[in-house]
Amino acid sequence: MAINQNLLTAVSQDRALGSALLFEHRHPQKSAWFHVEMLDLWRASDEFINIEGHRGSAKTTLAEEYISLEGCYGNFPYAIIVGETYEKACARLEAIAIECSRNTRLHALFGGKVLARKPIENKIWFKAGGMLQAFGWEQELQSLKYLDYRPWLAYLDDVENLERVRDSAAVDESMRKLYLELIPAMDKTHRKIRNTQTRRAEDCMVVRLSRDPEWIYRGYPICTGDIDDPATKSNWPERYPMSWIRSERDRFKASGMLGEFLQAYMLQATNPQARPFKEEHIASMDVAPYRWMPKYTIYDPARTTNPEKSDQCGKVTVSRFGSKILVHKSGGYYWKPDRLVADMFDDFELTAPAVVGVEKNSLDEWLLQPIRIECMRRGVALPLKALQAPQDRNKDAFIMGLQPFFEVQDVVLIGGKSAHSQLVTEILNFPQGTKNILNALAYSLKMFSGQPLYEDFSSANIGEAPEPHYGQTIYAVFNATPAETVVVALLRHNKSIYAVADFAQTGAPSDAVKFLAQELRAAFPNSEKFSVWVPAETYDQWQRIPLVPALRAAGLIPFRGEHIAVARGCLSQRIRTVINQRRMLMVDPRAKLTANALAAGYCLPVQKGGTLAQEPEAGLSKLVAEGVENLSAVLDKSLNTEVGATANSKNAQGVPYRSALPARAQ
Repeated sequence: MAINQNLLTAVSQDRALGSALLFEHRHPQKSAWFHVEMLDLWRASDEFINIEGHRGSAKTTLAEEYISLEGCYGNFPYAIIVGETYEKACARLEAIAIECSRNTRLHALFGGKVLARKPIENKIWFKAGGMLQAFGWEQELQSLKYLDYRPWLAYLDDVENLERVRDSAAVDESMRKLYLELIPAMDKTHRKIRNTQTRRAEDCMVVRLSRDPEWIYRGYPICTGDIDDPATKSNWPERYPMSWIRSERDRFKASGMLGEFLQAYMLQATNPQARPFKEEHIASMDVAPYRWMPKYTIYDPARTTNPEKSDQCGKVTVSRFGSKILVHKSGGYYWKPDRLVADMFDDFELTAPAVVGVEKNSLDEWLLQPIRIECMRRGVALPLKALQAPQDRNKDAFIMGLQPFFEVQDVVLIGGKSAHSQLVTEILNFPQGTKNILNALAYSLKMFSGQPLYEDFSSANIGEAPEPHYGQTIYAVFNATPAETVVVALLRHNKSIYAVADFAQTGAPSDAVKFLAQELRAAFPNSEKFSVWVPAETYDQWQRIPLVPALRAAGLIPFRGEHIAVARGCLSQRIRTVINQRRMLMVDPRAKLTANALAAGYCLPVQKGGTLAQEPEAGLSKLVAEGVENLSAVLDKSLNTEVGATANSKNAQGVPYRSALPARAQ
């Protein structure tokens, strides 16, 4: 068979040309630009070259084609292929043997058969005089020799597996094997080592060799930049268009495997063992222990709303149950500001959270002003708390504050993992991927801070109130600031006090009282007798906070209550004391503001340095709780005259009252 010398020379000088002409049947798609560069690296005279490519980048295919041509040209007397295992190395050798045995174009180029004899499992003999042998990385790579030759060429094909990158010590063993066994076994004058690999961990051979100036390194991820950036291009668009890349990324991400995708396709590896949140750390339960539990809704707003950039508004609704964080709802949404504000009010009406927390960094006027305007428009007093992102650490470090809670399974997903699929995805992918929902969850630690004034308040204090009979007095205590007004309706039944209903309204007291008076009368249509009370401070400061004039204008005659400082803490005994299998202070499930305030919202905030403030945190819960304290103090004072009995005890302020405790009544 005649040999085309010009073509033979051209293929020898341009291995990319030879790959395209001779192995076209192995290339169903058009070759990528980096394939030419890979083959140039293989042909380079440099001793040590480290090539990293994404999964499916054809690095192994090109290596097989290059080695086939090298053997046919007689460019080595002895070469070796080293695989992860002996079986895998033999599989590479078999692919080369098949091409050299059956490729008619290869035979035409070299004028006939290119193999000297039939290959065996781990060896190929070329007609040009060279021999190619397969080894596994687990085998000893010393004293390698064929006839009088040591290996001129060594091909390391993804020799590391997960066991070999389990820790730094395991990687040290691989590096020791490379430098103490393989490199000394090579021919001193002609040696060439080509390592092709996709990294398996943050610390592995390909990473270490990429930092070694003795090794030339080239890495080829699947695309040129951020996958969500519209300007990013695929490095091999004929095989992996950007639509496929984004779809595949989303598929991995939805399964909590974003780290694995970045490792396999973007050459960004993280050690799974080093991930702070693992699937076995995620606890769940079907339903919450108590329906009345005070809830906190937390929002982490996005700066933009473009889905292509993966900016989401993270939202969680959580409760505290002992040391556990119960997650009732969670999600990430592409909301514009008006939709975000609308959801806050919709959620407040549906869930009645004790506090609505919003991260406000760089968003003060963008977000908080529309919320205030909407409060005025709807007349709803939203228990809003602006959250400041920590300045002493980044977002990842802030989220890591949840790690101890996950470690002991104190973060519990209500409704199961399927009800929180987005949050579970972020947990398992952390620190890669989006973190908006997880960041909102991290703020729960800030929301739970502080010491409730009534830590004994529990589910035992929640119960349905008896229906008031006709003509029974309904006690209504009003409290207000210049911008918010609240009213709590209480009913006295035997020796217990029931918080039956509560309402809040934003705006000036003169306008708010009109609405609240209507709500109060509508809630008790059969009651004609209301006893209206206002805390002493608000009563006396009627010019600054015109609550008293507004009540009189609405046909309600207010009485002056107790001073706030005197009444503070007076509910403790009622909360703890049981009479006829009922606590002396009960809250009807309809009175959600009162339940939220006494269970969690009425608390002493933590100051810098870890000390507790002297005054409770301002807000809706403070207004509600102080009103209930005021009225309870008033009723305790009047109990003696109303029941016709003499006082047999005194409260903390020295005021005598009639105790219902049997021990004191003796």
